[in-house]
Amino acid sequence: MHDLPRVCVVGYGVAGRLHHRLLEAAGLRVCTVDPALTGVPAGAYSHRPVEHRSDVADVSAPVDLWSLCTPTHTHVDTLAAILTRDPRARVIMEKPACRAQDVPRLRALLEQHPEARVVVMNQYRHAHALRLLDDLRRRHMPSQPVTAVRVAFSKDRRSDMEAGRFVDRDHGVFGYEWPHMLAVVSRLLPADAYRAYVESPVQDVRGVVHPDYFVTAARERATVADGVALELYSSVVGDPPGDADVPDWTRGFGHSTGGRRRLAQIQAGPALFTAEMDPVALPDGDRLPGNTHRLTAHLPTGRQETLVNDSPMDNALRTAVAQLLGDLPLPPVDLRPVHRISALAGHFERGRATAAAGHPGGGAV
Repeated sequence: MHDLPRVCVVGYGVAGRLHHRLLEAAGLRVCTVDPALTGVPAGAYSHRPVEHRSDVADVSAPVDLWSLCTPTHTHVDTLAAILTRDPRARVIMEKPACRAQDVPRLRALLEQHPEARVVVMNQYRHAHALRLLDDLRRRHMPSQPVTAVRVAFSKDRRSDMEAGRFVDRDHGVFGYEWPHMLAVVSRLLPADAYRAYVESPVQDVRGVVHPDYFVTAARERATVADGVALELYSSVVGDPPGDADVPDWTRGFGHSTGGRRRLAQIQAGPALFTAEMDPVALPDGDRLPGNTHRLTAHLPTGRQETLVNDSPMDNALRTAVAQLLGDLPLPPVDLRPVHRISALAGHFERGRATAAAGHPGGGAV
């Protein structure tokens, strides 16, 4: 029993709690360090604020893996504290890895600690439902090219933000679900097309700016390799009333628990292939069981529906643990999503200044 690897989860918010539960279920020994733990689990430690470097140093037991679940703006400080304690640390870092202004320091830390191993989490890169969605497309439309990829991830976070939780004032809506959507796009586009898109200048983005929460809803459109139309939409305030930028293709899908709606769609010829990711709303207002995703194929011959049971987060954590505890070389930390969400947020800086100057309801830009 005592030979099992010990994981220390740093940060015990929603992500930290989920990491703690899944890592423990995977058979690992788990402890937690956080500045203000409530509902402390067995093995948790409560210390001074996370940005104080002494926090992780106060964990007395040996640590084999670290799971970094603090707010994005503290990631680099927390990673620095971990590497000060152990220059060879194995670290799982929640997405996004950091803010764009923190990238030079993050790179410097990784260069200064060549024996450290860091994996940035993004659960939807490990979603089997997305692989099955593309399999459906290949099976039913093998000779038809993909003409569009659409992704929409939304959650009503207003109560959380009003309580001071999950407020990303650096990126707004782009710091919440957008990294997940980029991971979905990376699964549905060919690798070269995804690389060209994520490294290209922003083509067309519109959004709603709020004086306190920055961009609260946004829609990006781009044309990628082979003329594929790419569309991404996200909102942290539900569907804003009267917002013409809510994509028409999303309106037929209900919102589930917490105002969540997580959709991915591929268009190929006359067919549409859609994945509704957990939690999936039912017509009566209920939802499908946890970790159940619904795949729908709208074909010339009719509609087909498939349910898939899969936990992308569990997949991602188990993969990260295996990578970090193994000896195979890891790919460099991919910072392209950080630069992408920063570039998107940068389009709204002027709108933020306008909203702060006296337009409390914000506005579309």
